Amino acid sequence: MFRTLFLKARWRMVGWNVAIMTIFLIVLGGAIYGLFSTRIYIEGDQQLITEKAMVETDLEAKGWNAAQMIQNPTFADSSYRIVVATSDGTVNYTTDCPPVVFPAPCLPQDFKALNKDAVRSALNNGNDIRTMSFRHQPVRALTFSESFPHPNVQFVIQISHDASGEDDALRELRLLLILGGALGILLAGLGSVFLAGRALVPIRQAFARQRQFTADASHELRTPLALVRANAEMLERGGASLRFADAELVHEIIRETDHLNRLIGDLLTLARADSESIAIESKPVDFRTLVAGVHEDLSLIAESRGIASDIALNGAITVQGDEVRLRQLLLILLDNALKYTDPGGRVDLSLARVNNRAYLTVADSGIGIPQADLAHIFERFYRVDRSREHESGGTGLGLAIAHWIVDAHQGNIKVDSKLGRGTKIVVELPAGG
Repeated sequence: MFRTLFLKARWRMVGWNVAIMTIFLIVLGGAIYGLFSTRIYIEGDQQLITEKAMVETDLEAKGWNAAQMIQNPTFADSSYRIVVATSDGTVNYTTDCPPVVFPAPCLPQDFKALNKDAVRSALNNGNDIRTMSFRHQPVRALTFSESFPHPNVQFVIQISHDASGEDDALRELRLLLILGGALGILLAGLGSVFLAGRALVPIRQAFARQRQFTADASHELRTPLALVRANAEMLERGGASLRFADAELVHEIIRETDHLNRLIGDLLTLARADSESIAIESKPVDFRTLVAGVHEDLSLIAESRGIASDIALNGAITVQGDEVRLRQLLLILLDNALKYTDPGGRVDLSLARVNNRAYLTVADSGIGIPQADLAHIFERFYRVDRSREHESGGTGLGLAIAHWIVDAHQGNIKVDSKLGRGTKIVVELPAGG
């Protein structure tokens, strides 16, 4: 049980460490990429702005004649692509196909409409600069609007240059950040596994010492308790010579000694279960016969308390497990149901098989369990009704032992209860062939 808890705690710590490291690396990588992608275009963007000033100057010198401006060898032979388009993005002139070369054929993509987002941004803000694709190649484009006085029409001009170098650099940076981040997360995970294991060592040792102390103390207390009970029994046998009050006191000593013996036995069982020193013998068990026998034994107790009891067995069912521990499980569940059911109530037991699972149901019409307590009933020493537990000789460890037995048999145990209307406990175990 505790090994499972430690394993869960270890992986929870590893998960949190890896999650935090992942978030840190994502934020750091995003910041590095954003800063680098901004700075890598600074020089090229400045050149685009300078080219824009030259275009505007040339347009003004040529009387805002875009066709003549496109024919300017300074622009036609440069590494910059210049496009003049209408406000809806339709290309009229481009340095890829200047009017001077007409009637030479031009490629259809030379007159492809400009990026709508870039045009819209240029018309609204005056300027737009972004990276886009042209002829399946990345380009850095500066788009801006101009109002031509003759006629008085608003046009859009776009200046762009090849951005393959910057795009390759950013691609390499992305790859480096992804690989570096993955390696960082892997190293963080491996380091977290190691550090979590080291961090839990002192806690493991403390739990081990506590389990050992519980087991040793339980074992050592059995002998003096046996002597106390033996002496009390000797006094009780001489009850004729005892006063009534003294006889009652001796009887109370015997009763409390029995209670302590049961408590010590349960503590010893749980301590050994925690240290995994109890061997679970796995062999085929006729579960139907076992359930029927335990019910027959406890039905007499139920009858003496005025509690009705019934059993429903649906065919032969075999489970793989330890017959002694499974019998202990049944005794705990039925005893618990009888303990919290008042005279006039009933406790019913049923067994059924669904596919390859055996379902054992113990239902009572007792006092029920408050919803707030349902999540805690399998905790050690947890009692819903402390007064009734003490009167019946309970130790507060029965359901904790039942939960361990079910876990040891790879099963599940579920509780459904309503206050004042009873409790139903369903145990699910793997069924044999």
